[in-house]
Amino acid sequence: MEEAAARGEEYIEETPQQRKKSDFDSNKDDRRKSKVPKALYDPEVRKQLEELKQHRPYFMYSVTVLQILLMIGLLIVNFIKVGHFFDSLSNNIMFGPNRGTLIHMGARFVPCMKQMDMDRAKIFNITICPLGVKGSIINNGGYVNKETGKAITEDLCTLGDLCGMGGIEQGAKPNQWIRFIAPIFLHAGIIHIFINLVFQIRTGIQMERDFGTFRMMVIYMASGIFGFAFGADVTYNIPSVGCSGALYGLLACLLLDLIQNWKLIVNPWKEFMKMSFIIIFSLGFGLLKFVDNFAHVGGFITGIFTGLIFMPTIIFGKWDLRRKRFLKVISVPILIGIFIWVFSTFYKQESNTCKWCKYVTCVPFNHGCDGL
Repeated sequence: MEEAAARGEEYIEETPQQRKKSDFDSNKDDRRKSKVPKALYDPEVRKQLEELKQHRPYFMYSVTVLQILLMIGLLIVNFIKVGHFFDSLSNNIMFGPNRGTLIHMGARFVPCMKQMDMDRAKIFNITICPLGVKGSIINNGGYVNKETGKAITEDLCTLGDLCGMGGIEQGAKPNQWIRFIAPIFLHAGIIHIFINLVFQIRTGIQMERDFGTFRMMVIYMASGIFGFAFGADVTYNIPSVGCSGALYGLLACLLLDLIQNWKLIVNPWKEFMKMSFIIIFSLGFGLLKFVDNFAHVGGFITGIFTGLIFMPTIIFGKWDLRRKRFLKVISVPILIGIFIWVFSTFYKQESNTCKWCKYVTCVPFNHGCDGL
């Protein structure tokens, strides 16, 4: 006080209440700045986090390289067959090969995968060959278009000619089951693969570092395969390719990871709303005519259950342990059950009996659902 008076300054002494309030405000500001979730003060939680290992993303790197090489291969095959790398934008807005090349290289195309009902099968028993596909039927002008009544002058293909991949013998039932797997590694064009690989590289590689290669491979492949089987009968006449179903499985795992580790997130509701918007918007985008939204929905469903089984988790107490174990246990029979259901439905049901299912992948506006 005397030193302040000597300098000509006024000395004001704080009361104990003022000092207490000042300390409280200072601590409050520190807490706001640090924003550390309470769960991180738990030594058991910190121990679990420290024990989590980082893995090398071998699977994601391998899949990405394979998908790029196959995209280049598709364009080269398209050039050999038709003389140019890209189909017209009116046929393929993804800036890629034509329909015939995609089918020949392994796209999911239901007529090549199972015996269909007579009304649908007769469309593909003898059909006009897509551009680049050479037919084995000699067209002497005796074939007539039933709709126009005019003679067909184009080359004609059998189902075996159309499908390729070793063909289908005359009278044999189509059973190219590999088309549930192969399309995961194929893409419809440059735009398609660019969109998918942006998410796959930015998000999938880090997820594999956190989850491990085996877990990542199971989640990715299971989501992709189920996505192509789900709703295949509805879009039976449209060749479908892409790893979107697998990526929606990863997106489901991100949502699941957010919910299961809610206590570790600084602003969990904010992150939840952001992720919900991304999921709803992307599924809405899947209603466009050229997108197979069944693969997206199917992949997302599978991602939830495979994530509950295979994703590493942090335990926040005994109740949380019981809850997560229960969800893991019941997810096993559910996952097996939905796979049995989707494939038994696909192979046993020769025709599509669900009349409203098409609205999962299209909007009944401006002929958006025509042909489904």
